[in-house]
Amino acid sequence: MNKIYKSFCFFFIALILSISSASAKLNLFPNPRYIPDLSYYSDSGKKHKLTENKEDMLIALVWSRTCGPCIGDMKHLQAFADKTKNKGIKVIIISPAEDWKTIDERRNFMKKIGAPNLESYTDPKSGFSHGMGIMVTPTAVMVSRNGEEIGQITGSVKWDDPEVVDYLLKLKNDVYKTTKPTSK
Repeated sequence: MNKIYKSFCFFFIALILSISSASAKLNLFPNPRYIPDLSYYSDSGKKHKLTENKEDMLIALVWSRTCGPCIGDMKHLQAFADKTKNKGIKVIIISPAEDWKTIDERRNFMKKIGAPNLESYTDPKSGFSHGMGIMVTPTAVMVSRNGEEIGQITGSVKWDDPEVVDYLLKLKNDVYKTTKPTSK
């Protein structure tokens, strides 16, 4: 798997830099990494963790409503999520709880920026993002079906570009082939 990651890493960095308005950085790990026991929350207040992932691959985008590149990426991320939802990739977004006065405010904002159906969570006091070592938004954390971090993408990405979609589906398939399901 190490050779696969390295070859895809080089290709993807070149691809993202050529199609993105802002530079993006892909960091695929040679071996999946342990994810700390950190939580983010649904609208109902239910606690969730990345380690609960049951999809072949989860992409969790950490963003903020004050981040211009984040907002610009949302309609593309919505299109990516729509294209990949039945192909083993789940997409969620996590924003600081302090960004929103109410749930309705967040939902209305998501509609306004063209991403009304993204699965959205909040991060009180940025405990999740800081615990994951995320200091820049947008940052996407990629998680295997075993609940391990396989990489991160930092910066703006045109998620619905066909080359990006194809690359991430291929990456998901490669990760899927090399990881064994766990009993959850």
